[in-house]
Amino acid sequence: MTTFPIFQDSLRLNKFKKGELPLFITHYSMGHGYPNHHHEFAEMSLVTAGQGTEIVNGVEHRLKPGSICLLPPYHLHALKLDAQQPLQKFCCMFDMNLMFQPEFAEIGPWLVKLSDEMTPFYDMPDQPFQTIRSVLSALGDEYASDSLGKQGFMRVKLMEAIYLFFRHHPGFASLDSAVDLHPEEWDYVKYVNTHFMEETISLEEVAGKFGVSVFVVRNAFKRLLGKNFLEYLHMLRIRRASSLLTATDMSVAEVAYDVGFSSLRSFTRVFKETTGMSATDYRKHRTDSAK
Repeated sequence: MTTFPIFQDSLRLNKFKKGELPLFITHYSMGHGYPNHHHEFAEMSLVTAGQGTEIVNGVEHRLKPGSICLLPPYHLHALKLDAQQPLQKFCCMFDMNLMFQPEFAEIGPWLVKLSDEMTPFYDMPDQPFQTIRSVLSALGDEYASDSLGKQGFMRVKLMEAIYLFFRHHPGFASLDSAVDLHPEEWDYVKYVNTHFMEETISLEEVAGKFGVSVFVVRNAFKRLLGKNFLEYLHMLRIRRASSLLTATDMSVAEVAYDVGFSSLRSFTRVFKETTGMSATDYRKHRTDSAK
């Protein structure tokens, strides 16, 4: 029987009132691991005590106090704990739209770079670990309160945590971007990041969604990302497909349709063009490497 990753989307179960921030945060102790799962929201996690192993898109990372991870939607991740070693962590889940606000437009390029080139996890040195731990603690306290200005305070603390994550990420030597910032153009990128698994998504659909011409969307992707629309869409799909092939026993056909391809033939062609090997060979290579 095929084992599929769990679709966990508890954030959607919350009934947010108008003006409420689509965010959930908790600091808790885990007594057992968690199997492969994914969800539609973004997630930031910070380990505060204990040890274990996190597997993100098939890549393992040892956890210790200070281990931090920022996951965009639909990334596969699982957690294994060391024997008799409970693990404590902050878990903050939120709508990805919160990271694409006009006043924080610079985050868009960083997030794309994180998805495209960098690992979403790393181990923080002690001082920034203590700083972001304090920020998340304040965010958690505010989340549980009914204080005046709660929604605005939570937004500020969330953005502070996100900025700290990027500032101390070892893969980001500089956070400056040479690309002019046009927040409305990042809306196109954000939309593709949250709808890439839909078979019907296309350049024309995105243009129609935002009431602009195909030419405008095409130029935005090329200018902002250095890729055309289809290249970026394929990158997102093949990244997820690679994770599914590594972390599940789903068939190649099941993986192809899961990530949004309308035919197995198209998936097979694009996967080989992107990775240099067939999906079957990729799975075998990753399985053999893990032994």
